[in-house]
Amino acid sequence: MPTQRIKGFTLVETLVVLALIGLMSAVSLASFASLSRHEALSGNTAALAARLRDARARTLASVGGMQYGVHISTTSITFFRGALYDPATSTNDVFTLSQYVQASTSIQNFVFERVTGNSSASGTIDMFLLSDPTQKKTLTVQTSGLVNVQ
Repeated sequence: MPTQRIKGFTLVETLVVLALIGLMSAVSLASFASLSRHEALSGNTAALAARLRDARARTLASVGGMQYGVHISTTSITFFRGALYDPATSTNDVFTLSQYVQASTSIQNFVFERVTGNSSASGTIDMFLLSDPTQKKTLTVQTSGLVNVQ
């Protein structure tokens, strides 16, 4: 009488499959984390550009008969009303940068002039990844108040 063979997976086969799944998961997770950091950089750069452009547009439109500006620190962007930045003002709109991103600039405040829309300062703002500072995006604010992203 022939012996019946029980069909199934051996412990070694199961362990090999689990190890392969673990390896593929680790590679996928690392790729996803890198993608998340780069998306945070792009998103935060776009948010800064939008706030600068909005401040200029509101100033040109004389919304509330006021000037508007943007204050930049390493970890946040503050949209403010008036010719001077005051951190205690309740109307400030603070946008906190992602934990992966920092801003760097020698000019902290950009205030736009009524009628012309010119900026009180011109210069560059570097947005970069903390984990890899060579990965950066640069915003240029021109004297005319126009903003370019590179």
